[in-house]
Amino acid sequence: MGVQIPAGAAAAAGVILTFSLFCLATCLLLIFLVWAQSERTSYVALLAYVLTLSVSASIIQQVHTIVRWEDIKTAQWVNVKENVGNPELNITGASTGLDLVVFYMQYYTYNAESMLILFWASELAWSIFQIRSTRARRLHGSLIAKGVAIILPAVQQVLLRQPIFHKSTAGYMVLADFIMIACFGLGAILLLAILCKYIHARIVLVSWKVPYGQRSGGTNDNSVARLQPANGPQMPPQPKKSIYDRWLLLRFTIGFVALGLFELVVINFQLRAAATNTEANIPPVPDLSAGRAIGDFTLFVPGVTGGPLVFLVFGTTRTFRDHMAQIFLTKRTRSRLEARRQRKRKPSAAASVRPGGVVVNGNNPADVEAAGAIGGMGAVQMHDFTRTKREDAQWSSGARGRQQQESDDDHDELPIMKPLPEIPPDGRRGGHN
Repeated sequence: MGVQIPAGAAAAAGVILTFSLFCLATCLLLIFLVWAQSERTSYVALLAYVLTLSVSASIIQQVHTIVRWEDIKTAQWVNVKENVGNPELNITGASTGLDLVVFYMQYYTYNAESMLILFWASELAWSIFQIRSTRARRLHGSLIAKGVAIILPAVQQVLLRQPIFHKSTAGYMVLADFIMIACFGLGAILLLAILCKYIHARIVLVSWKVPYGQRSGGTNDNSVARLQPANGPQMPPQPKKSIYDRWLLLRFTIGFVALGLFELVVINFQLRAAATNTEANIPPVPDLSAGRAIGDFTLFVPGVTGGPLVFLVFGTTRTFRDHMAQIFLTKRTRSRLEARRQRKRKPSAAASVRPGGVVVNGNNPADVEAAGAIGGMGAVQMHDFTRTKREDAQWSSGARGRQQQESDDDHDELPIMKPLPEIPPDGRRGGHN
């Protein structure tokens, strides 16, 4: 049997299928990166797994639709005529056979993504508000949350297939959308609380840190490099780089908003389908036109776009970029990029003024660290200054001269403040009893 897709829709179908394959490649690349960093159970890894399943199911459905377009549309038309008013048609789009199976696979991933984002937001809030708990309790809670996010949507898909839930359209729609709506609402509350905490910290100029971003989200105990030379002295273990950075909250906010918009698109499609799920809206014959084929293939785009989006948001941290550079770039290219990076890091002045009136001495590591503490969500960018030995000597000599001059100026302009006498514990000043 040949390809049944209309000739007028073949080009659009090919472009969308190619784009879907690209999305699958980004998902697989993200999985490779998290495995290389021993982060196989982190939220980034779980999102990559779920998205890989979703995009793979979409590609299967696209290929099946290209090959058997006329048979599929005819079967869907018959299904609508025989089950008009069935609420399952509102979310499945009258899919049957293989298409129905891969649809439920994709719908499972939508709900799993929602729960993963919600539990990730709760762990971020737990970390930022510094709620006290033991490390073992946090680890067990994280594992339980991730397990629930994977298992509960699967239970939901099983319930959606039960005929008993098809008797009520309202009840079926609540069952189908409850997880996505609840996760979006609770996640929005948590994210709003985190942003309020950040704004308050910026207003009062207190230290803002995200402890979650300073450690890995995975459960693998391989937190340090344990490779030691066979002969010679044993080197101390080097800590592994975190897959997160100080832009974590901004990255998470972008991902949360994008997922929320996608959920709104899905729910809007279901409501429109429910409004037209009547016998009066059934066409007399199946619509096999090229325009209908292009419209159907366009609906595949939102479901696969999550792959490159998650990769761009969470897969472009410094740790992942360095690892990709080691794999995909030549040594000469890496050297050129590193040299260009070092040139950009050279300071234009010894001191830099940061937001909030903080003056940072670029040559003083303590000042640089303090500036980073005042920042947050990547709002403050710290410079990394590198000097040669000769530059160090010149800077030290100049610094001593400036310190001596400043000391002389202080003696000329300001009186010497004598320390106040200490007050004994009994509250009496010096003297004899």
